[in-house]
Amino acid sequence: MRRSTLVRGVAGLGALLCLGALPVWLSPSSPSAAAVETAQSSRRLPLSRWRVGEAHTFHLVWDDLTRVALPMTGPDASRPSLLEGAFHLDGELTLQALESRATGTRLRLTLQRLERHEALLAGQPLLPDAAAVQTHLPATASAWLELDARGGLQAVRFSEAEPPLFRQFAQTLAAELFPSELRDAASWTATESTQTGDVEAAFAFEGDDAARLTRRRTRYQMLRAAGGATVAKQELGSLTSFDRDGDGHLVAVTQDEVLDAMGVDGRTLVSRRLRLRLTYQSREMRPLPPSGEDKGVIRTPSQIAFEVDPELAALKGQADGMTVDELLETLENASGPEAIAGLDVFARRAVAALKLEPERSQELARLFLKPGAHPGMRELMLDLLVGAGHAQAQATLRTLLQSPQAREHAGAYVMMVQRAGFLTKPEPETGVMLNGLLGRAKAEHDVPVERAASYALGAWSSHLRPDSAEARDALRTLENGLAQATGDEARAHALRALGGTGAERLVDVASPHLRAESPEVRSAAADALRRAPQELATRLMLDALETETDRGVQRALLDALNTRPLDASALEHLRAWVVAGRLAAGEEAALVAVAAQHLDGGAPVFQMLQALALRPGMQGPTRAQVLSLMAQVGAQLGG
Repeated sequence: MRRSTLVRGVAGLGALLCLGALPVWLSPSSPSAAAVETAQSSRRLPLSRWRVGEAHTFHLVWDDLTRVALPMTGPDASRPSLLEGAFHLDGELTLQALESRATGTRLRLTLQRLERHEALLAGQPLLPDAAAVQTHLPATASAWLELDARGGLQAVRFSEAEPPLFRQFAQTLAAELFPSELRDAASWTATESTQTGDVEAAFAFEGDDAARLTRRRTRYQMLRAAGGATVAKQELGSLTSFDRDGDGHLVAVTQDEVLDAMGVDGRTLVSRRLRLRLTYQSREMRPLPPSGEDKGVIRTPSQIAFEVDPELAALKGQADGMTVDELLETLENASGPEAIAGLDVFARRAVAALKLEPERSQELARLFLKPGAHPGMRELMLDLLVGAGHAQAQATLRTLLQSPQAREHAGAYVMMVQRAGFLTKPEPETGVMLNGLLGRAKAEHDVPVERAASYALGAWSSHLRPDSAEARDALRTLENGLAQATGDEARAHALRALGGTGAERLVDVASPHLRAESPEVRSAAADALRRAPQELATRLMLDALETETDRGVQRALLDALNTRPLDASALEHLRAWVVAGRLAAGEEAALVAVAAQHLDGGAPVFQMLQALALRPGMQGPTRAQVLSLMAQVGAQLGG
């Protein structure tokens, strides 16, 4: 359970009894059940007893290997990158009680005498030598742990002077060494909030003297490290033991945890291997730190604070040691893209290298403009620039696309121009260039380049504010292109280019073409409407399905609907259409894809699938998928 306050008060007699502040009077006769329970309670809580000024020193061994899938965009979206962190510490951890009160205890945590200090993030060593340890984990750094009256961790506090890496390590350690919720019971279950996520845990005191508390984490309800990704499956094995001596002092913590969480596609989202050992060494009284010490940086156990730049760490991991010099050498020596071993891996590493050294993007120009350069290599260089996407990369991209060398191979040039539409954060100058290329292509009657520039211009404008002058100009240019198109093929291309804008005008401009005589134009209109922001576009496509008999157009409409939210009314509309038998033979898979996105749609989706299951001649794999989805929807409906 996450707490928003620093220390939660535990008032009255219960708290005083837990702290042993009041005597418990027992009758000389046989103890009553209440007296026995009180005695057991006094042994159970607080989890550990602390005397102000007393410092407890422990031997710490911490091994932690964590991998987290980072969301990717663009060409690498199907290959998520894993950010890996590995930490191995062996040294002394000291806990000194600074303050003890009825509502809790404040401990001071320090790390010293680190005999082993290995820390890697995305393959980069954070503590390569003793000097780095002194910088990032100095013996003078400390954290305050705020415990409630029962010994549960409420917050960790730092000063601004503590190094970021120390803050991260201390917060993570504290959350593992002290439970966040303790109860005066022999056993209980609770939900703990940690940096990893919210996890269900079963606690139990063992032995007649309750000298050991065990914590078994059973399932993460939510994984913060997975971001917004859906966790479809997780495998978790976790056991922690907190051991105390006869006086109630903490003498050992032993924790082992193995976690593997997978997404809906079966790929790993989060993987963790944790081994933690804390063993008592000594106890002594020490002077308290100066009263003026301030720890104004306050974090709850679950709070995630990135003290190192996660984007930089991810890029270094993605580059995996590749430099711009290395990628230039590879490009110069390759006779063509097919000659580069592991091209996908090379491209991913090369994009990261260009992001790490943006000022060197222009160095690709030398190879691109080289006489006789392979057209495939020129396309690859533009792919790398688009993948990098920063201002320097876009400037180089514009220079190359407007160079005479880029036009040496007509077919390749069309593909090069289209690449400008893949930029996720295109600059205004890129739009100016695309308008220029489009105007030139029209003047030269270069239809392939005209279409490529139109597609790229539509995609470019979709990243602008709809009310900006640039977006309005691009929309006007593409609308004019549609109005001036002659022939069904030209109109279809113009509609798809216009659809790339995602503008509200799509409903007015594209929807009339849903009734065009040409199936090619009707399909293109459906493609264009998929990005229209209004809900009306969904209704228009559903209405078009009512009278559409062409198989290809039905597929285009269903594919477009699959990208849009469908409410209960829309699902009922689709159900009635399917049950009426209007779905063209062979397009069952397109409808199944829509149903799979709306398994929570209830009876309409179940009946839609039921009608599909009864259709003759359906492909075996498609039928099996229909039956599987029916079972899932049926379970939600109560069988």
